[in-house]
Amino acid sequence: MRRCLALLMVLSIFIPPAAGLAEPQLTHLTITNTRDHLLVYTELEGAFVEKVEKAVQSGVETTVSYDVDIFQQKRLWFDKKVASLRTRHRMKFDVLKKTYTITRTWATPETITTDSFDEAKQAMSRLEGIKALPLTQLVRGEAYQVKARAHLEEFSLPVYLRFIRIFADLDAFETEWQNAAFVY
Repeated sequence: MRRCLALLMVLSIFIPPAAGLAEPQLTHLTITNTRDHLLVYTELEGAFVEKVEKAVQSGVETTVSYDVDIFQQKRLWFDKKVASLRTRHRMKFDVLKKTYTITRTWATPETITTDSFDEAKQAMSRLEGIKALPLTQLVRGEAYQVKARAHLEEFSLPVYLRFIRIFADLDAFETEWQNAAFVY
């Protein structure tokens, strides 16, 4: 009994606790349509941890990419991929002007400038009504599945920050795929 307890204590020293760590994830995956297009909405939560915030505040350009795949579901065969798209959100903090510039490849206007970090995080963390597919490519009465994920791309540090240890362990992440099914 004492040996087991001692072994558990030793293992607990070497194994980091995962209970308190919240992994970034996509939430609220919603599919809707206009008269002509299929629209996708989703939100990224837990992406801006303290290290990422410090990197952004130091002027490091941050990029979050979103992948959206649409499949026609088949009963006795593999699902058929109907569409696939990738969008990118880039955020850059101008240290002198104290403004955040967010570039979203799918939106109009493509560039947003704000002096609020909360607004910048919100703009980076949302896909709002992205036109995923023209409805003419869907077949009435068929079942479809939309899969989406997000990932933080690796940082490309400016030359003057490459030797600072605080940014050395900034890891890119990739969320799990989120699914939503619908019948057209």
